[in-house]
Amino acid sequence: MGERGYSACASRTANLEYGSLMKLSTSRPQTNGHDADSLQFVQLWFLVNMNISSYETGSALLAVGMTWWQAIIVILVGDFIASCFAVLNSYSGAQSHVGYPIVSRSVWGMWGAYFPILTRILPSIVWYGVQAVIGGKMVYVCIRAIWPSVENIHNTFAADAGITTAQFMGYVIFNFFCCILIWFPPNKLRHYFHVGSVLVFIANLALLGWALGQRGPDGFGPVFASRTDLKGSALAWNMLNGIMSVIGSIASGILNQNDFTRFAKRTNQVTWTQFLSFNFTSAFIHIAGVLVTASTQIKYGKGTPLWDVSDLFVAMQDQLGSKGRAATFFLAAAFIISQCSINVPGNVLAAGLDIASILPRYVNLRRGAYIIAALSVAPVPWKQLASGSVFLSVLSAYAVFLGPMVGLLCVHYYLIQKRVFHIPDLYEGSSKSAYWYTYGFNWRTFIAWVCAVVPSMPGFVHSIHGAGNIEEGATHIFNLTFILGFFLAAFFAYMLHWIFPVEYPPENCSQMELAMEGIEGVAESNGSESEMGEKNVSLFRAKEALAA
Repeated sequence: MGERGYSACASRTANLEYGSLMKLSTSRPQTNGHDADSLQFVQLWFLVNMNISSYETGSALLAVGMTWWQAIIVILVGDFIASCFAVLNSYSGAQSHVGYPIVSRSVWGMWGAYFPILTRILPSIVWYGVQAVIGGKMVYVCIRAIWPSVENIHNTFAADAGITTAQFMGYVIFNFFCCILIWFPPNKLRHYFHVGSVLVFIANLALLGWALGQRGPDGFGPVFASRTDLKGSALAWNMLNGIMSVIGSIASGILNQNDFTRFAKRTNQVTWTQFLSFNFTSAFIHIAGVLVTASTQIKYGKGTPLWDVSDLFVAMQDQLGSKGRAATFFLAAAFIISQCSINVPGNVLAAGLDIASILPRYVNLRRGAYIIAALSVAPVPWKQLASGSVFLSVLSAYAVFLGPMVGLLCVHYYLIQKRVFHIPDLYEGSSKSAYWYTYGFNWRTFIAWVCAVVPSMPGFVHSIHGAGNIEEGATHIFNLTFILGFFLAAFFAYMLHWIFPVEYPPENCSQMELAMEGIEGVAESNGSESEMGEKNVSLFRAKEALAA
């Protein structure tokens, strides 16, 4: 089958009763009673950004040779750019009230949409593992605070593995905590998530206040006089790479913004509210990581920046005695709660829902989440935390693939489809759909994505393997990862759709389709399940059945 226009839309809406259309013309896809207000979007970014990996993103900048003020500049610029991308990609979800897997169908095609869904699942697997290792190290800190002899457990891991046997024990315990939380529906954990974001904010304030209070030759003062060996263009490219690492740390969250903003009551709730809360929370936690690391590197790190906060806590326990053990126990406990709060909804549940959307007959949200948790061991996540430079490379690497995808979502919504989604066609799994394109695939999007990814591949491969020589130009291209990929993908997609246009249904037809979606949504809500996550999956199943 080739490409089609809007005849299917006309045939479906012609049979819609006039009275029903007038009654439900303002209806929208159902959000199962979980509409979000502005405060909840503020809480969302407190939850997403206030975690140890964000802290370590900032602190790792010192470990790659930057001074404290250079790292802060990198953080502020990176957070500003990331917040702009997040807001830009969130508006479509707030307006249409459909999530990332469904919106992807309008961009990639009904069958092609499985590719971006699978592509997002991979970083979720990796990030769940990385966050679990970080959380496991906090469990180890708590255990060591009570029983210091845990340090004597024989280490069976290699010296460069990034983890010890005792820390691996904490990793297993942390995963057990996460598996318990996965069992509960997400809406039942809302209060836990809110408590976690507040606790970690207080913990970071306390840690930052203590660190800045360090005085004398071993405290914060000498850090202001520190210098870097990098000069000129080498320093500029190093800082640019740091900016991309900051953006890369939240790239997956930018990509699936629609999964959260589709619950917005009004579209303006996802603009300034998100922009300000994102910048505040992200800048605070990143800068806290920089300042705490800088002020403790002489006394506790013996001149080496302790970018891994668990290493700092262990050094505090060794040097401060019982007071240090008590303080680090409560700080680590707060970080454990926070890590669970971000790792469960942000990684396993989000990716679990993606798996459920691919295999709705066999996998629900809970099963999908457990599958992600089980697969997270495969990438050996503790090796990705072996050093600050490795950690930053991991952050930058996945932005190579995610940046172009964000660009494709934005250019389709704002320029190609002119901010109009035709909702029933997003659930029509046949050639009748406006988003069927060519045999269910939008080949223009695939070509645009490949053209945006290819220039960064040499730098990506080098960052992963670290072997062999690479041209300086290829390194510089890789240092642009997310931004370059975003604009290249947007440019090629727009040009290909301009040269090979697709006829989408007009806006007035979209309004009639939206009314039909409202009618179907009312029918769905009357027989919906009680659990929020399984509601979303059963809604997907119902739509697939209607389309069959």
